[in-house]
Amino acid sequence: MMTTAQIRQLLNKRGLKVTPQRAVIMEFMMRTKSHPTAEAIYEAVKDALPGLSKGTLYNVLNTLVDANLLNTVVIEPGALRYDANVSNHHHFIDVDTGQIHDIPWDRVQILFNAPGEGFCVADYQVNFYGVMAQNSPKPPKPEHP
Repeated sequence: MMTTAQIRQLLNKRGLKVTPQRAVIMEFMMRTKSHPTAEAIYEAVKDALPGLSKGTLYNVLNTLVDANLLNTVVIEPGALRYDANVSNHHHFIDVDTGQIHDIPWDRVQILFNAPGEGFCVADYQVNFYGVMAQNSPKPPKPEHP
């Protein structure tokens, strides 16, 4: 986990002024693995940032995304989440618990076919939906003819 000094240094390195809002939000994001929504981030940091408005929160999140310090993740329609892991990776979403787990990029083998003429793919991400093995009984083995 990064220290406060390292987070300040990272913000400076990306050309961002170190504000209390940016520092506290980045500290929270570096500590969590939960891929929180803006609302969850607000709830987590509001006591440390009295007077924080949701508008300011969204401005800070957008600035951190633009600086490539956070990624946005769309797991379900209409619910943008944030991720401090800015390396290429995929996600596994446990449909029973709602937990989101990072899957290393090289663990997923993609046979990539461009979506067709006129499309220029800049990036992609794979989301897996299921249940964690410890949360459900083992699936039955497929029968072989």
